[in-house]
Amino acid sequence: AKGLSPLRVVFAYAARNAVLPSITSFSISLGLVVSGSLLTEIVFNYPGIGYHLFRGASESDYALIEGGFLVLALTVLAANFLAELVYSVLDPRIRHGRA
Repeated sequence: AKGLSPLRVVFAYAARNAVLPSITSFSISLGLVVSGSLLTEIVFNYPGIGYHLFRGASESDYALIEGGFLVLALTVLAANFLAELVYSVLDPRIRHGRA
């Protein structure tokens, strides 16, 4: 591979392209992980955000439901934004649009 050392080829070329699907799947699955914690929190009576959302829904506490969904949505958005930033650093094919 162009006379480069094997270590350089692995880290500079292969690893950068191999980690891209992992970053994408992590950012997509974060929403599923957070929403899947609801069942675990209810079963084990753990006072997490899913448990409080369930309690707020059963007691018709709309402020608690809105706040919980806001926190969940901001968490997923922040993870996706962070994944996009990392993606643009690792993938040289990504172009930054300039208006």
